[in-house]
Amino acid sequence: MRERYGIDAPGVFAAFGVLGAVCTIAAVVAAVAADGPVWTVVALVLAVWAAASWAQFAWGVLGSLLGKRREWRRLLDGVRLKGTERVLEVGPGTGPVLVEVARRVPMGRVVGADIWRAQDQAGNSRAALEANLAAAGVGDRVEVVHGDVRDLPFPDGEFDVVLASLVVHNLPEGERETAIRELHRVLAPGGRLVILDFQGTEAYARALREDGAEDVRRGGRLWSMHPPARAVTALRAR
Repeated sequence: MRERYGIDAPGVFAAFGVLGAVCTIAAVVAAVAADGPVWTVVALVLAVWAAASWAQFAWGVLGSLLGKRREWRRLLDGVRLKGTERVLEVGPGTGPVLVEVARRVPMGRVVGADIWRAQDQAGNSRAALEANLAAAGVGDRVEVVHGDVRDLPFPDGEFDVVLASLVVHNLPEGERETAIRELHRVLAPGGRLVILDFQGTEAYARALREDGAEDVRRGGRLWSMHPPARAVTALRAR
C-alpha cells in the first residue's frame, strides 16, 4: 500500500479546472462559429482564459504533490535534525511532512496535531493520516492527536522543533497572533520553529519578535508552490 496525500485546497483548484474546461469548449465553439473579427477576438480571449485557468490548475496540483514536499525537505535540511529530537507538526493533514520528519527522527518523538478540515486538503482526515503513516512504515513511531493551533494540548517547552505548514492563514486574522504565540510556547529553550504559509508571514515574524523569539527570519517567495509561500523561522530564547 502506498501513501496518498491528496491536493491542498481541492475546491480552489477544481474550480480552475472547471473554468479551464468551460473556456476551452467556448473558445472552440467561438472559433468554429467565427464570422468576422468580433468572433475571432472572442475566441482568442476565451483561449487566453482557458490557458490561464489550466496553468493555475497545473501549478496548484504540481505544487501540492511536488513543490511543497520539495520545499519542506529543504527546510528540514536547514534544521539539521540529529534523529533524537522531540518534533511537533501542527496541521499535518494527510501527512507528507510528518512522514518525512519521522524518517529523519528515528530515535526521537514525533507528534502530529490537527483538526482535519476537509476543505484544506483532499481526503483530509485522521484516518487518512494514520493510513499514510502506516504505509510509510512509521506509524508505530508517530503520535497523532486532535489539537487546535490556538490552544495546543501540550505543556510549555515540550518540543525541540515545531513545524506548521499552511495552517495559520486559515484562522480569522484576529486569532493568528494567538496561534503564533502557541507555537512558540510549546517550543523548548533553544528550539527551532518553522512556519510555511502564503500570507500573513510578516505579521507572524513580528509576533514572534514581540514574544521574545530570537533569530527570526522571513524567507523569500517559494514559487514551486501555489500560491507562492514564504518560510518564517525562529529560535526560542535559552
